[in-house]
Amino acid sequence: MRAHHRSPLYIAPREGEFLCDVDVLFDEHGHVYYKDERPEDRDVDGILWERWGGVPSGPVAMAHHHPVRQREVMDAGPKCGICGGEPDRDERGVLWLLHVDADTRETLAFPGDITTATPAVCRTDAFRALKACEVLQEGFIAVRVREAEVIGVRGTVYSPTGPPLLEQVVRLDDDAIHRVAARQLMRPLRDAELDETTLATAGLGTPACPGKAAGNVPGPVWG
Repeated sequence: MRAHHRSPLYIAPREGEFLCDVDVLFDEHGHVYYKDERPEDRDVDGILWERWGGVPSGPVAMAHHHPVRQREVMDAGPKCGICGGEPDRDERGVLWLLHVDADTRETLAFPGDITTATPAVCRTDAFRALKACEVLQEGFIAVRVREAEVIGVRGTVYSPTGPPLLEQVVRLDDDAIHRVAARQLMRPLRDAELDETTLATAGLGTPACPGKAAGNVPGPVWG
């Protein structure tokens, strides 16, 4: 049975939620921690995460991810990022809906690998997203994926000798994982296949693959 919708976009922060201002320090091993660290600031692997506060109320910030809820749906299954329920699956794999612009489309070839922080999606919510999201209406692809294990995080990497580096993708086996305040889990969508049929009736049309030779190629980091 499908989960009930818990918000218009489950992983998005709402107006009443905010990123907390916390002091980031280094221990004797060069690992980061919060001055007033709490158990919930780290995941089961010991990775430090951004701390958010507030109440999930008010309008949704559509273009952003709440780190706790993004981690929840990406780490479990995965789940649909819109309703938190089961994503759509068929013999080709799990459904992912991704924004693309003209420049990104020029880099694509299928099957191929795409690294993303965007969660999977169920069919019902994919249609809803295409009708409601102006960003997706500017360009999107739907892909099917059989393999998409979590390989790392994206967040802010801190240094004791320099300024913090924002929007860094850090693999789980990289030593920098001990110096990051994470906000998103990352999955590589391996051997992603273009799905031009599932959402064809949405009336928007999936942008065509640009005609490059098919093959397993390193893909961009999206979402």
